[in-house]
Amino acid sequence: MLATLIVGLLHVTMPWDPPPPPPEGAKLVLTQPPFPDPPPEGSVIDVPGERELPANWRSSTRANPKTKGNAGLDALMASGSGQFCRDQLYAVQQELRGRRVAVIDLREEPHTFLNGAAISWGPPALGGDDRRAPAVERIERAWTKRLVDAKFTTATEYAPGIFANEKTWEPIALKLDVRDAGVESHLVAEARWGYFRIAAPDTIVPRDRDVDRLIALVRGLDEGLWLHFHCDTGGNRTTLFLTLYDMMRNYARASRPEIIARQRRLGGIDLLAGPGKAGRADFLARFFDYCWQCGPHFRRSWSSWSRKNAAR
Repeated sequence: MLATLIVGLLHVTMPWDPPPPPPEGAKLVLTQPPFPDPPPEGSVIDVPGERELPANWRSSTRANPKTKGNAGLDALMASGSGQFCRDQLYAVQQELRGRRVAVIDLREEPHTFLNGAAISWGPPALGGDDRRAPAVERIERAWTKRLVDAKFTTATEYAPGIFANEKTWEPIALKLDVRDAGVESHLVAEARWGYFRIAAPDTIVPRDRDVDRLIALVRGLDEGLWLHFHCDTGGNRTTLFLTLYDMMRNYARASRPEIIARQRRLGGIDLLAGPGKAGRADFLARFFDYCWQCGPHFRRSWSSWSRKNAAR
């Protein structure tokens, strides 16, 4: 019986085991920059890009602090966008020059950079729906190494719209002679910026543990640090977490409707529209209450507070 138990344990995946290779159904999806049209024949050494700000870029400094409902926004020191490629990160560096910055990567889906292009593995549900940040990062490092070792790969899809909506992907055959590759944390480190991962699914209401992760980050932030949030398009997740961050910083200066509205005015989505709007409105109301009860130090986690204060 002991021998059977030992054999069984050998098949258990341990944290130090290398992640398995991408499943057979996995696709390499080019996220940024837009692919050449038509795709060039043969091997592409570098994916062409432009040093422009990434999609749905917005910054808290672009809002007029004198506008009604903008109280505290000028001091928030935060920005948001969709996924950037290497050249677009250079543009963000120029926009935020002179600041100490940390990039908050909200993407749950594994992604990496090949020759400066932002590449994702799809479909979005690849790897399950209960992924935590350390596990996703391990997968990214292992799968990126496989691409480097192979020295050559093909992006089979292009995501011009919402990455999570597989129907919007355009089929391509963009061949890449892999000259350089690295996960996002490495690219950000080259800019001498900080990096923090919240592997959040693209859902109406975020998981409690992802909200806890944001709160733990904010609780330990150095004064004067600028936060740049991004997901795939800069829409749902970026707007939601920017709004939560704004509430944590400015709950005593602005009302809940004002904070939600100004994040939409900056360039985010309307969090109170579309499917699931009632559930999201309830979540945002409860989180605003949490900020009033637990701020400004937020020593109590959201999940702990939420269990004691059930949904309305």
